[in-house]
Amino acid sequence: MKLKCIVLLLLGVCVSTFSIRANGPMNEIITPQQAIDKFVGDSALRYASVGVSVVSLDSMDVVAEYNPYQSQITASTMKTVTSATALKLLGKDFRFHTHVVADGEISKKGKLKGDLLIKGGGDPTLGSCHFQQSTGFVDSLVLILKEYGINEIQGDVVVDDMAYPSPYVPASWMIEDLGYGYGTGVHALNFADNTLKLNVNIGHDTFEYDTDQYQSYLSVENHCTVMSEENDSVSISGLGLRLDIENDILHLSGNVKPDKIRMTIANPSPDQLLRDSLLFALEMAGIEVKCKNIDKEDRVTSSRLLDYTSPALSDIVKSLLERSDNMYTECVLRAIAVNAHKQATAENGVEIVKEFWKERGVDVEGLFMLDGSGLSRTNKAPVSFFTHMLAVAEKELREDGIEFHEHFPVAGINGTVKRVAAGTSAAGKFALKSGSMSHVQCYVGYYPVENPQYTVGILINSFTCPRSELVKMVSDMLVGIDSGLSQDKSQKPE
Repeated sequence: MKLKCIVLLLLGVCVSTFSIRANGPMNEIITPQQAIDKFVGDSALRYASVGVSVVSLDSMDVVAEYNPYQSQITASTMKTVTSATALKLLGKDFRFHTHVVADGEISKKGKLKGDLLIKGGGDPTLGSCHFQQSTGFVDSLVLILKEYGINEIQGDVVVDDMAYPSPYVPASWMIEDLGYGYGTGVHALNFADNTLKLNVNIGHDTFEYDTDQYQSYLSVENHCTVMSEENDSVSISGLGLRLDIENDILHLSGNVKPDKIRMTIANPSPDQLLRDSLLFALEMAGIEVKCKNIDKEDRVTSSRLLDYTSPALSDIVKSLLERSDNMYTECVLRAIAVNAHKQATAENGVEIVKEFWKERGVDVEGLFMLDGSGLSRTNKAPVSFFTHMLAVAEKELREDGIEFHEHFPVAGINGTVKRVAAGTSAAGKFALKSGSMSHVQCYVGYYPVENPQYTVGILINSFTCPRSELVKMVSDMLVGIDSGLSQDKSQKPE
């Protein structure tokens, strides 16, 4: 009888142990603090600067943390700050406007005695491949002209990009980033994501280039040294880009092998791409543009042909957070400035953003913000700023009928965090915005996805291990945090 009791007792212990170890990393339930401590204690992070914070959304109490007050490079997690501010100040239904004006009289014979004027209002989605309705802007404009019976423009097609002043990129952005698609400038007339698809053929005696989109202004200069296949005396550095924004010149450099290369580059003059695209479409539609100089006094009337509106801000924010779009975010930052009746500059937008969160009791003392997107390596903030800011944002935006966490990609499911916690018990449970650049990896967001109860922040700077290894370590920590928070919730009385 005693033996039977002992056996049953041992079985009960084993079953209990198994049930406790069934959920977390290494099949072990641990507290969020233990998960964080294990992460920051890993030898792979011995040279890194790390900040981690988990905060209760309702009470604002700290659940677990490590190094919460050291300001760190934020990378693209800064987009959450800009996005939350814009949704609150501008509203979820805010839309950008692009106006098309017939600057002159339209005769009964369909002749526009003046210019066709396109006036930009900072819409980042105009002609963007990320919104289907926006890709057809040029075609929509041609249809409008036909509806008005216009078959000839005696003046010119004029693109007005003056609403947003230069410089078109923040001064804090690295010059090495400006030639690539992710480092493109911000204009009043943005078009086709302000990028071009460039095709280059580089050989010993050959240099050819073209772009997928018809355009007449960009020139590409080749400064590359083309290496022989057998030449090992000089290392292959790869193709480097430097964009002369003011003169529409892209400079290529580096030690390269003969190759045909296709890449996405920043478009320095999206307004000119729009003009070129429209001129081509008008020609195809049989609408002639005479490009005559028509005196102002001869333009007796003007009429607005089209008020083209962007998708709602809520949709724009969801898109930019999921894809981590720098240009979209910088346009939103400038819209914040315009809404406050200030000049559309990054500096004015940043000033408003910082004051906005300060007024709400969020500690901005350690927030160093120079742009809206986080591309600047000078942007810094402590992880405690993010967990506090996100908690306030979720509460305030909910009052406006906005579920801010629903704009974030979900770890292990989609967007830039698709690989984070993928295939683990934490997949699908954290709404996170990532941020990454050289030796920087960051995540901020909410837990759980369905009904957030906590905000989470992870900022890692100066790591030396492979990024893939770091992502695996973060994933394991999230599994532990999920396990601990789930256990804590299950033990609370209803």
